Amino acid sequence: MHDDCTVYRTIDLVAKKWSMVILLEIYRSGGGPKRFSEIKNGLCDITPKVLSQRLKEMEEAGLLTKEVDASKVPIKAEYDLTPSGMALIEVIKQFKCWALKWKIDNRVCEHLDCRECRI
Repeated sequence: MHDDCTVYRTIDLVAKKWSMVILLEIYRSGGGPKRFSEIKNGLCDITPKVLSQRLKEMEEAGLLTKEVDASKVPIKAEYDLTPSGMALIEVIKQFKCWALKWKIDNRVCEHLDCRECRI
């Protein structure tokens, strides 16, 4: 597969460790933006460096927006899903449906919508 292939480039972005769960964590906010610290607190084992890298990559890819409020100290940055990011959430939900149907050792989810999940 050539590295200019659309599938290759897309999978390279979204299949990086933490990318999809970061999107889900922002999605779980109920549709509003989330601060860096809120995302970090929702993801137990991610390092600040990796979170920062993934957020930057997904912002550059158009999956997220970043709004910076420098009017106060400390400076506040908030991340939100773009329409493209919301469309990818739908793909992630399809992954979930596939996993629930085909994987024997998966626990049955209590919520069909990942936004309601608190696990």
